[in-house]
Amino acid sequence: SMAAGPSPRPIRRASFPAEEPRPTPSQRFLFVVALGVLTLASLYAALGTLTRAYPAVFPGSTAPLANVVGALPGPVGVSAPGSQSVFNRRINLLVIGIDRRPGYELLDAYRTDAIMVATIDPVTKQAALLSFPRDMWVKIKLPDGQIVEDRINTSYGRGIEYGGTFEAGARQLASDLEFNFGVSIDHWVILDFEGAEALVDALGGIEVDVPEELAVPTWRYSKDDIHYTDVTIPPGRNFLDGYHAVAFGRYRNDTDLNRVKRQELVLQAALRKAFATGLLDKALDLYNAYKGMVVTDIPAAKIPGYALLLKQTGGDIATYSLGDPVDGVPTLVPYTTEAGAAVLIPNPDNVRYWLNVVFPKTSYVGAHVEIQNGYGPGGEARVEALGRYLRYVKGLPEVYLGPASAPQPSTTVTLYSPEKRELAEDIAEWLNLPPSAIRTAQRTDSTLPDVVITIGQDFTLPGG
Repeated sequence: SMAAGPSPRPIRRASFPAEEPRPTPSQRFLFVVALGVLTLASLYAALGTLTRAYPAVFPGSTAPLANVVGALPGPVGVSAPGSQSVFNRRINLLVIGIDRRPGYELLDAYRTDAIMVATIDPVTKQAALLSFPRDMWVKIKLPDGQIVEDRINTSYGRGIEYGGTFEAGARQLASDLEFNFGVSIDHWVILDFEGAEALVDALGGIEVDVPEELAVPTWRYSKDDIHYTDVTIPPGRNFLDGYHAVAFGRYRNDTDLNRVKRQELVLQAALRKAFATGLLDKALDLYNAYKGMVVTDIPAAKIPGYALLLKQTGGDIATYSLGDPVDGVPTLVPYTTEAGAAVLIPNPDNVRYWLNVVFPKTSYVGAHVEIQNGYGPGGEARVEALGRYLRYVKGLPEVYLGPASAPQPSTTVTLYSPEKRELAEDIAEWLNLPPSAIRTAQRTDSTLPDVVITIGQDFTLPGG
């Protein structure tokens, strides 16, 4: 008989889970609504983040669709940073021109031939440039805490000596500017004459309108103390290539203050050329192409935003120097130290005036202040004294004398422009007035000033 074979495997039937009930039309509708809400929430969060962060990259600018996000009702509305936001605070850029001698490496060039601070208010788009003459006698606070007195053009070199890097030199000079003048620096740029020459040539040269007092007579100029060229730059319009632009800025056979003026003319002309040729539209390309000619701590990510902000000024950049007098009074006075060095001693009141002019509060820019005599007979002299105080001590841009008003016992401050309230409050504080002295009035006439001060019979000039 045949042996029995293995028993056949039992047949296993596939087992499937029971079919889930299909969603009803109302459930499908709720799912679509939930997905839509989630998508809108994500979009809103992205727009909100963009609205808040956009000015960090493009100072003073508003993100696309920010008005839409800000207009949303209830707690979801997101506003772009206001004028007091850290994103919209004034930007100060320190420009350091180095006098590099033949055979020196750039890091060995300790003397600063030009010290300038370029400043711009992202809210008002007001820009200015302040020059610090190199022979100014200032206090230098060394990294070890020691404080010495010396020319301001030695500050950068002392930082190099202590730290051994470009950053150490720039930070030392930035620190001394803040220590002496209260000017805080956001970023710095260092360039020598070769770099300045190359940058002017990259612009295709510049055109400078030279006033009579800044003309350069025939002068044997050398950038390396080896090769000399006779340079003459007469009054009137001059087209300058990089070599002659630098020679013009370096001429010093008259005064240090005139040399500062020449450097400012070159910088203004270069900015005009950059506007005219549209180079600001390609700022990042320009930066990448010529960054080897300068040393700076400005990150490349900030270049487009800074270029846009500069473009928004329309090229209207005012230039000032601490060598300029104030109302006929010199700001810097020549002085010979015990060691025999010829230096310039600053007048503190004049310095304060120029700092107020160049670095005003946002609420001061474009403000018009009128002073009226409510004191009665003898008040005219007080009105004029207050006008000088506001103009030359506090640096208010537009202060003028208005018509006399009826005599009143107390001094008042009338505010016609709500956006200038900070200015009205500051004026009240300067005049030792209580907040109740500020009155708000409707601006019924566009010719009315922003703030009107009516001095009363209790008026005393600040500081006596």
